[in-house]
Amino acid sequence: MTRHRVARAVLAVGALALGACTYYPSITDVGGIRIQPANGRVIRDGDQAVFYADLNNTGKFGDVLTRVETPVAGRAELVGPSGSPLGRLEVPGGVLVRFEPDGRRVVLSALTRALEPGEVVIVTLVFEKSGAIGVVAAVE
Repeated sequence: MTRHRVARAVLAVGALALGACTYYPSITDVGGIRIQPANGRVIRDGDQAVFYADLNNTGKFGDVLTRVETPVAGRAELVGPSGSPLGRLEVPGGVLVRFEPDGRRVVLSALTRALEPGEVVIVTLVFEKSGAIGVVAAVE
């Protein structure tokens, strides 16, 4: 009878030890898309403005930026390094995509009002799979 109690005790302790070892998969492990915008800013440039941000896709799969919207501009256009319009922007999985002055950026034209330094505006990035993601951007 003592042998059975020892065996049960060993099994119970083993089960508790294994139960404490829980694995929680991350977004990268299971796949998916997780785009985290950061460092949003709007630079005034005459009668228009330019939006810059960092798009960090920490997921396993990519997505495509299809459209940009903001209530402070009648038109928001994604442009490439040469200034030519881009219809779409691929954001691959596990990659940081930056909008930069000499690279990809969003030009805001037909402003609905004057933008004052220090104010904050919302720029909405619309993705094919992730949907709309709002970016808080300070005006400089």
